[in-house]
Amino acid sequence: MSDDAQEFQEVTEGPLHLCGWDEPKAKQNFQESGHLWRQFQLTPVQGLYTEDPPKKVFLWNYSRAVLGGKDIPNIAQEVGDCVSWGHRNAVDYLACVEIVRLGERETYKGAFPPYIYGISRVQIGGGRIGGDGSVGEWAAKGLQQYGSISFLDDGCPQYSGSIARKWGSNGPPDQFIQVGKNHLVKTYAQVKGWDDLKNALLNCYPVTVCSNRGFQMQQRKDSATGKMWGVPQGSWGHCMCFIGVDIEDKRPGAYLMNSWGPNAHSQPGNGEPPGGFWVDADTADSMLRQDDSFTFSQYEGYPEQKIPYEKYNTIG
Repeated sequence: MSDDAQEFQEVTEGPLHLCGWDEPKAKQNFQESGHLWRQFQLTPVQGLYTEDPPKKVFLWNYSRAVLGGKDIPNIAQEVGDCVSWGHRNAVDYLACVEIVRLGERETYKGAFPPYIYGISRVQIGGGRIGGDGSVGEWAAKGLQQYGSISFLDDGCPQYSGSIARKWGSNGPPDQFIQVGKNHLVKTYAQVKGWDDLKNALLNCYPVTVCSNRGFQMQQRKDSATGKMWGVPQGSWGHCMCFIGVDIEDKRPGAYLMNSWGPNAHSQPGNGEPPGGFWVDADTADSMLRQDDSFTFSQYEGYPEQKIPYEKYNTIG
């Protein structure tokens, strides 16, 4: 078998059991209710910036500030519950930005993906999916209506594929739903392309993306910048999360965090969190135009944020 053939087999067969975005249900959901969704739009705040807005933002530097230099753990999903992991990453990075912004008034605990999975499929989705999988908007709506719980909450089990499937079939136990409602995400809004994505990330709002765009498992290094770029290939019905953006680079792009563990892809070239890769603007735009991608805020809406960008947005 040639190297190219081996790579294609790895891309199209290896991770498919982990790809749990239900594209047909997502399309149906958009057709039925997409006209009602909030669209992402920044609210300018006069006098917010003391200088020009930033051209790059890396949310992992905020999480490292909160976690003593460590990254949010990239725990490898075990079944097709990727929608919950993409939204878990969004919740966790948003929480870390909030902790930095508020000056340690909150504590990072880490969202529990099976709760998001169960809420999306049962409470929001109404049990319409029989096997693995979910829909991005169902998870986003679930975070707004039912919130999230933490790995550290009393009685919360350890993550496993069996727990994800159990809660995904029956919904989370009632005791956890009551806890989750104390931790609601204020706002979610649809992100429809590159312009929305860059503006959301430049203001520290993470973005989940559900699409069928696949990539090679190993990335291509840019010798000039050290960035590891995703190489589009094959098809993944998958959900991931954008957690960084750089429009200053000659090749504008965003950093996409996967949920297949820290060694699933090439090791980062500039100290980015392992298990992700850079995606160029055109590829990101095409993924976001599949109508099931969202950004999140702890505000009512999306104000331009006054955050110490210069301290947190050096690469690495």
